[in-house]
Amino acid sequence: MRNALFTTTLFGGLCALASTAAAEITITDNFSIGGRVRQGIAFAYDPSIVRGGGVEVGQMNYVFEVNSTWKPAQTVTVTGNFWLRGDWYSDLGGDLVGPGIPDYASPGYTDLFDYHLNRRGGGRPAGAQAVPPGDPFGSNDHQNRFLSDFNDEMIREAAIKLTDPGNRFGLKIGKFVRGWGQSDGLRLLDVLHAQDFRQKFIFGDSDEMRIPSWMAAVEFNFDQLGMGEPFRAIGIKKPKIELIYMPEYHHDQFIINNATPGNATSGGLYGFPYPALIDKGSDRGIPFFGAHLTDRSPARFNFLEPTLAGRFQFQVFGGEATLNALYAYQELPIVKLTGSNLVIGNAFHDERNAAAVIPLTLEQTQGAVQAPGAYVSYLRSANPTVEGIQNIFGCDGSAGPTCSVNVKFDLDYRYRRKLIGGSFTRDMSELPMGPKDVTPVFRTEFAYEFDKPFNRSTATTLFGVKEEGTAALIVDPANGVTKRDQISVMTGFDYFLWVPFWTEQASSVFTSVQLFTIVTPNAKELLFQAPYSAYGAKLHGVQNYGTFLYNHNFDDGRLFVEGLGVYDVQNRGWGIRQRFDFNYFGDNIRPRIELTHFDGRREQGVFGIMDQVDNVEFSLTFQF
Repeated sequence: MRNALFTTTLFGGLCALASTAAAEITITDNFSIGGRVRQGIAFAYDPSIVRGGGVEVGQMNYVFEVNSTWKPAQTVTVTGNFWLRGDWYSDLGGDLVGPGIPDYASPGYTDLFDYHLNRRGGGRPAGAQAVPPGDPFGSNDHQNRFLSDFNDEMIREAAIKLTDPGNRFGLKIGKFVRGWGQSDGLRLLDVLHAQDFRQKFIFGDSDEMRIPSWMAAVEFNFDQLGMGEPFRAIGIKKPKIELIYMPEYHHDQFIINNATPGNATSGGLYGFPYPALIDKGSDRGIPFFGAHLTDRSPARFNFLEPTLAGRFQFQVFGGEATLNALYAYQELPIVKLTGSNLVIGNAFHDERNAAAVIPLTLEQTQGAVQAPGAYVSYLRSANPTVEGIQNIFGCDGSAGPTCSVNVKFDLDYRYRRKLIGGSFTRDMSELPMGPKDVTPVFRTEFAYEFDKPFNRSTATTLFGVKEEGTAALIVDPANGVTKRDQISVMTGFDYFLWVPFWTEQASSVFTSVQLFTIVTPNAKELLFQAPYSAYGAKLHGVQNYGTFLYNHNFDDGRLFVEGLGVYDVQNRGWGIRQRFDFNYFGDNIRPRIELTHFDGRREQGVFGIMDQVDNVEFSLTFQF
């Protein structure tokens, strides 16, 4: 708790500093500048990641942001938004521990080595080691300390917008984001931009999670162009169309907590956990196997193969509707086996401290793992031993393990994404409800994605055997990857609630309930998301989610309370985000308390992957 005391003292110092800061900056009538400074301290409390229980400092996210707007003419607007953000946790945080590779000394090899997420462990042994230490792995790579790549991470917006005096068209060009869709927690139509999961996962604010790109957006107003009459003839009012051209590509940003030396990475509290490696044929762990991951992405800039999108907006049946289309690249990867390295002289995958490293091709790797009498076959025998496994590797295991394997995977983002969709929102004025006859707002969205790529949860090996779980990833990608169409539908209602027995209620409570259904025809034997396959995390042919959002101002607006809950029906997982904003300190200082809690079965769906990320965050924002 010494680190917790130190960081709390630092937080108090920031509060004092913010209290003396300037309130605002005014330049000229047509030029404004503002910004914010935010520092948070999150305390993790899930026992699976906090050694010995209790709480530990989990994150210390900060952001320094400056934004500006300049209007040199009535029809020209220049905007800029720049920020520096990161996480001090790796320098000042507590000792969080995640799962590493299988502990070869545990029963059935199913226990996992402890993996320190922010420091080296108890020492990485070299050579023969009959009984491993409890925590041989760790990371100190600090990759979240400063998210400071100027183009990719610091420019939030640098754009110029040109508008027609007659409101016939508008053109915006530069680096910025466009938010489509209105769903909470899950997104169906908000698909123009990749998302950054490194700090809040799915419970981050959508405007902060979207990754901006260099792009151009042009909008045409058909009424002002004198082309609205054909639309009015079929009942469509106020038609507009927006066209997007985006030559810069980004994929979703996340970090896998990978304990494999030479490819060790740590995302801290919100790092995706190293998957449990389990052989479904024997229910035994897969010892001495590590993973080396390589991103395979499209070109960052490609003017001939850009993201193309369009949105047609209009009024119909008394509501607001859109029709959307997207042609882009995938934001999440497909896992592809490319080969492996046999590490001679080191049982902990450390190629730098090995006697020899022998590269194996894709075919050789499959043979070494799945051929009759090879690794998987021996693992499923009556009484496999560490010595026997080492002998399979061609090493003498009589004095203890001295060999290991690093399997090489590509994280391949080079699949195209083809999606169409639409939305409709309408105030249901025919249905007044409650003590003040408030009418609900109906919302719906749908999206249809063509040829979405999936890893298979069951795949046929070179030897004609069907493998399930982890072993299904050790196959030729031609047998391990397939494509399916997928349709997603959201239906929801917003309601401004007046509680009948709350006599002193000064304003309504905003509530929103949304139900999601995702249908993937012929979904049998597909993975929800590779590589989390060891416990049968298969894709459900019909997947349902429910969300509930509410917010309300108390104490004359000085206390703002907001809650968001998401429930995964098929996987029986859930997550909540509860916020309390305290607006008692003027217009500039904004303290916040935020609770985030996930609950799910191990590696089952999004909440099973993030099950260990429970935390309470205290933050302070100074805005100007």
